[in-house]
Amino acid sequence: MDKPIYDEESERTLIDIIEGSEAIDPQELLLSREKYKHIQEKLASSLSRLERNVLNYYLVGCTYEEIANKLNRHIKSIDNALQRVKRKLEQLIKTKELSF
Repeated sequence: MDKPIYDEESERTLIDIIEGSEAIDPQELLLSREKYKHIQEKLASSLSRLERNVLNYYLVGCTYEEIANKLNRHIKSIDNALQRVKRKLEQLIKTKELSF
């Protein structure tokens, strides 16, 4: 831990980086994970398979055209699926089944 991290940067050690970083509260981390899991479960039960697939591709940065090609669908079908996802999310938030 007290050895240099990079050959080029001989003065900085792992201990220096750990001490310089912000401490992560384990309780906050656990609550965040539980909240994330709850959101995933709620979405999984609310969305169709197509909607889940489209959303996953969209979240990793795929364009409508890329998603359409991957799922062998028309671009309009992808747009419609994302619109349904948006409406379902809004409804879950409105009914307080989901909170962020």
